[in-house]
Amino acid sequence: MKTVALLIYAEATEAVVAECRRQIDLIPADEYTFEVFVHPDLDEAWRAAGERDFYIWLHGMVMPVDGALYSLLDNSSFLGDRALLVGTVQDGEGRIVSGGFSRNRRLMQPDPVIPVACRVFDGLFALVPQVVYRRLGVLGGRYRGQLAGFDYCMRARKAGYPSVIAPGITCTCPVRPDPDRTLAADFLLDLRSKGLFMAIWYFLRSAFRRFVIHNLYVYE
Repeated sequence: MKTVALLIYAEATEAVVAECRRQIDLIPADEYTFEVFVHPDLDEAWRAAGERDFYIWLHGMVMPVDGALYSLLDNSSFLGDRALLVGTVQDGEGRIVSGGFSRNRRLMQPDPVIPVACRVFDGLFALVPQVVYRRLGVLGGRYRGQLAGFDYCMRARKAGYPSVIAPGITCTCPVRPDPDRTLAADFLLDLRSKGLFMAIWYFLRSAFRRFVIHNLYVYE
């Protein structure tokens, strides 16, 4: 039997907490035993959980679809419990608003059946196995929002642990709880993966592109 800490952070709604508990009740207790931690700060919830086999992050405004919690655990087992797993979040209009990002910094479409590797993720719904936690610890409070997820993925990647997207859509939300990706988030990602010179180059290029898009109405 493996232990799981479900870390519900930010402003958790009663409906989200209730749905998580419903899903937990359906998971065989001889496979996984859960404890739920609800706290506005993810790191504080994580520290309160102590040593577990798995940690699942869930933003309190994001609703997991039926079977989403077990899906993360099942796919983690398939990967040998040695990878970060992220779930894909879809908004009310069917658009993907959170999940794994490709090398060109675009949100990726999940495969309906198999887990797919990604570069980084922003982590509204994600799983961290014990082996990664023991190496990296909690987020650490250095960054917030997307930056925290990006940073954790890059640290894990350098330690030899990949980031992977779980199959299918795992969560829904009316609108994305956190702001869209910023130039600062992109710069941090490039700085860690490509070096200072290339990070500055991509920063300037992205700033120019965003100026064109927002001011000249030219869309990619």
